[in-house]
Amino acid sequence: MLIGRTRLAVACLDVVLAAGDEIVAIIPDAGDDGVDGWQPSLRRAATEQGLVILDYANVNDPHFVRQVDELAPDFLLSFQAAPILRAPLIRTARVAALNLHYGPLPRYRGVSPIAWALINGETSHGVTLHVIEPGIDTGPTVAGAEVPIHPTDTGRALYDRCVDAGIELLVDTWPAVREQSSVEAVPQDEARALYYNRYAMDFSERGVQWNRDAEAIANRMRAFIFPPFQYPEVTVHGGMTYAVQAMSWDRRPHRGRPGEVLGADTDGVIVAAPGGRITLQSVALGDRVIGTDGLAAAGLVAGALLV
Repeated sequence: MLIGRTRLAVACLDVVLAAGDEIVAIIPDAGDDGVDGWQPSLRRAATEQGLVILDYANVNDPHFVRQVDELAPDFLLSFQAAPILRAPLIRTARVAALNLHYGPLPRYRGVSPIAWALINGETSHGVTLHVIEPGIDTGPTVAGAEVPIHPTDTGRALYDRCVDAGIELLVDTWPAVREQSSVEAVPQDEARALYYNRYAMDFSERGVQWNRDAEAIANRMRAFIFPPFQYPEVTVHGGMTYAVQAMSWDRRPHRGRPGEVLGADTDGVIVAAPGGRITLQSVALGDRVIGTDGLAAAGLVAGALLV
């Protein structure tokens, strides 16, 4: 049985089917309407394969859990599933319930691990296949893969690379895992654990805090660059707010105040920050990208202050 959403779930469904396994049912996300959007629809993929689809109002409702248990799945495979799976549902898996997490467990348990890795200035990240337990991402690990973080990576770029790594990890591990009557897994080292809950990050708070160090500003900005959902935002004092679609940073010295526009060059609008400079390489107002000829009208000129 497979529960999940997005390209990860669709691709991993193909991996399991290619191994010759029977999928007793698919549990798509409650918001999956069967239409491909920025991500492919697991419901659509399951329908095309003629698979049984189970819908839920509450995935942990006892009635729904009984439906799953009656199908007697050997494995319950979770690929970016939205709801937290509670113990009764986890126990329906005769062999194991497994989840593919976008973090190098035990570090980066919980929500938004990719964004937090960027904000924390990590140089590498990872994906982990682990046993699901009632705790959040606490179950023993089956396998993992390292994912490099490049200096220019945005939240979306690292996300896409984690998806690719997660699919490849299942390709590599599923042939052995599927043959096991009891999945071989290694307990996590609690001393190395790092956990962020759903309230630790508010993606609606997109404004830049210009009084922070340039590297910290840049790391948070690139973490928030995740089309089609959000971009970091800069506001001209007394003027408009713009979405930053691309940016870079450096440690070059300057005499500007934090948030002061130092000028513009072929790379973009250069803004002063403590310990360095932030270059806004692409800014937009709604669907309209502000070109170099529109910077003056946008207020993005030397001496302007971004707040």
